[in-house]
Amino acid sequence: MTQGDTPVTPQARRWAKTELRLKEKLAVMAADANAKLAVAELARRTGVGRNVIYTHHASMLTELRRLRSERAKDVRAEGHGDRQHASVQQMHAKCAEAATQNAVLLRRALEAEARAERAEMRNAQLVKEVARLSKPHPIRDVDA
Repeated sequence: MTQGDTPVTPQARRWAKTELRLKEKLAVMAADANAKLAVAELARRTGVGRNVIYTHHASMLTELRRLRSERAKDVRAEGHGDRQHASVQQMHAKCAEAATQNAVLLRRALEAEARAERAEMRNAQLVKEVARLSKPHPIRDVDA
């Protein structure tokens, strides 16, 4: 059927070209983490029908399954990292909440100190006024 590495019949050449295109597109899909690893997607990217892949290129099905399982392992491994990331995010949120609460408490403390200072100043004014009013005043004669 082949002379050396080149297929002899037109069908064999077409099969080899399709196989090569499928492998190339599958490599592109494997490199793209967001690519959907499905027969329909591979067929769409390659420009062949799904039936061609199912009927004549079963090795691509095996390769797709292998890539899917590798990606699933990666996702499970990242899942641990995602949990850690979520924990870190949760800790940051708690820290931000604590900082907000601390800021509110600090503002309240500063306001209380300002009120206490105003009260002390007003007390000092009232003490001076009481002292001034409690001094004896000489009575003047109206006749004089």
